[in-house]
Amino acid sequence: MNIFNEVGALAISTRLQRLSDQFRKDGVLIYQHNGISFEPKWFPVIYVLHKKESLGIMELSEEIGYAHPSTISLLKELEKEGLVESFKDQRDERKRMVRLSEKARALVEQMQPVWEKIRKTAEQIIDNANNLLQAMDETEYQLKKEGFFERYKRMENEETNAAISIVDYKPEHAKAFYDLNYAWISETYEVEPEDEKTLSNPETYYLKDGGAILIALYGGEPVGTCALKRNGDIVEMSKMTVSKSMRGKKIGDLLGNAVIEKARELGASKVILYSNRKGSAAGINLYKKLGFEEVPLTEHNFKRADIKMEMELD
Repeated sequence: MNIFNEVGALAISTRLQRLSDQFRKDGVLIYQHNGISFEPKWFPVIYVLHKKESLGIMELSEEIGYAHPSTISLLKELEKEGLVESFKDQRDERKRMVRLSEKARALVEQMQPVWEKIRKTAEQIIDNANNLLQAMDETEYQLKKEGFFERYKRMENEETNAAISIVDYKPEHAKAFYDLNYAWISETYEVEPEDEKTLSNPETYYLKDGGAILIALYGGEPVGTCALKRNGDIVEMSKMTVSKSMRGKKIGDLLGNAVIEKARELGASKVILYSNRKGSAAGINLYKKLGFEEVPLTEHNFKRADIKMEMELD
């Protein structure tokens, strides 16, 4: 058995390509056998224009299921062969239409009986317990509902979320809290004295006055942090970061939602934060998605801060 038959769905693209190549190769032989100069790759455009008479480029792309650039490339080849011709739409001269040429229409007439034999031959091949056409219909339906890449990302996020836990800070998290935050700060900004103060003694800076620190664990290892410093019924959110190797997995969303819920548990009426527009653009987008709004910048402890945001809690 071929190795690609053994690995199952992992090789689906390879096996479909292999099937396609075999059908195309034999298709060329069939046309040659009948004395017809025709490439199987032309079939989608020729057949659709045979049925629809004329179409705009975008309409044709949608009909054959090809990307616009691929359709344009195929049309150029067919125009060179004298099989299609373009013209302006009478209702909108900016719109380019295409149709079969006289040469192509004559060729279609010649190919009709050959197509019928090809159809019957293909039906023999797929007439089995696992009907290929039905499987293709079902697969195309699934891809239309959710593309392969989108489905991959969703499943990856689901697996990541299942392995992620958000926990309250413990003394054994001190080194991870320091290292994770020092890494992102030093990468983009100057590490300021206030940073050293908060990172070196987070328990005193955040927890002593009734604040909180949350740690994101992936497989038991710290990969993200976020802290709340309390000032009466207002809490300031800071030191929110995710390990560089774990970014893009929505861990920031999980941390952000968890820290807002933590602020509610603390009885806070408002959450504020300070950030930097340029260096933390992705973070600011996340804060907006979480429900934070920009407010006038007031006194703060960091030189890099150039934006203040806040969220009123119910």
